[in-house]
Amino acid sequence: MHQIPRRSVLLSALGICLAAGREAWAVGPETKAIHWQANLKDAHKVALQRNMPIMLVFGADWCGYCKKLEKTTLSNPQLAKYINNTFVPVHIDVDENEKIAEILEVKSLPCTIILSPNADLLGRLEGFMKPAPMLEKLTSASKRYSEVQQAGGQKR
Repeated sequence: MHQIPRRSVLLSALGICLAAGREAWAVGPETKAIHWQANLKDAHKVALQRNMPIMLVFGADWCGYCKKLEKTTLSNPQLAKYINNTFVPVHIDVDENEKIAEILEVKSLPCTIILSPNADLLGRLEGFMKPAPMLEKLTSASKRYSEVQQAGGQKR
């Protein structure tokens, strides 16, 4: 019986994995994960370029409800898609960014704050929320942003 060399099997497996990865990467907009910005400064630049509001999600490693928000709510595919299409999201650890949390008056965790690119407060969501109520609140904040733009004569 003829045996297939181990190297050929490994190369074939690698090729299949790369092809699958390339195909998954090509899906892009259909991704189920939120595209978090690395920091507030980068998020602000992107928000100005894209004319989109910024969504700040404050949390901490020690916060149980923050972890629950991430695992159950922010990982919801429909909510993640809405967030990616509507906001420039930034995840902020309050222990590493105490000054930002203080300036924005974050009193409890988790806390989600929606700001216009010009730092107008559009919404504040405090505590854990399930996907549907969070989507409702985020939609209201997005509508407020549209109203602010229309009042200012800007075009979205």
